[in-house]
Amino acid sequence: MLSGSTTSGIHRIKYMPYKMDIALTVVERIGRSINPDFRMIPEIVEFYKELIRYFHADPQFNGELSKGLMLMGPTGTGKTLAMQIMNIYRQIDDIKFIMNGRTYRMNYDIVDVNQLVNYFMNNAFDGIEAYCQRYVLCIDDIGTESEYVKYFGNPLDVIGHVIAERYSHRLLTFGTTNFTKDILEDKYDDRIISRMYSLFNFVVLKCKDFRRR
Repeated sequence: MLSGSTTSGIHRIKYMPYKMDIALTVVERIGRSINPDFRMIPEIVEFYKELIRYFHADPQFNGELSKGLMLMGPTGTGKTLAMQIMNIYRQIDDIKFIMNGRTYRMNYDIVDVNQLVNYFMNNAFDGIEAYCQRYVLCIDDIGTESEYVKYFGNPLDVIGHVIAERYSHRLLTFGTTNFTKDILEDKYDDRIISRMYSLFNFVVLKCKDFRRR
């Protein structure tokens, strides 16, 4: 069953009904398979409920289902792990979405911002073209990259370019960042920030450093 029409051209397919308690148990098992120390502690339960609602295209999700996700929170809280977990979780129902009248699986690679910068430094725009065009992509650690690289003597914001290109093609985009919205707004120009607000639902993970627990 389709969700309502969207301004992005993306239509989400509902995977309902489902039982939240069972879903949380499955998520915890997946998490432990990736990191044996992972536990569904009280501080992260509501965060994972939101992710589960999103991937099921549940109308109770607190945001716009046609947009992607930007997971925000301090270093070490488990944002990248969460995207790894949900990439496996979505395989259970083979979650798909519709874009421009065609159906696509919601499978995605997670690529670090510094990898993207290195791909550009090695091969210029050819090195990042695929990441500007993939139907779904998760950009990890947004904001930690070097601000600009030189291209024919001119400064270029590589991550800003990727975000702008994905926005222009209305592609489903996920991301993680250690920074608040205010810090991101200081780092990127107004045009890129506007694209981020159009691409992402901002979901905050509030807990202690996962690696120190």
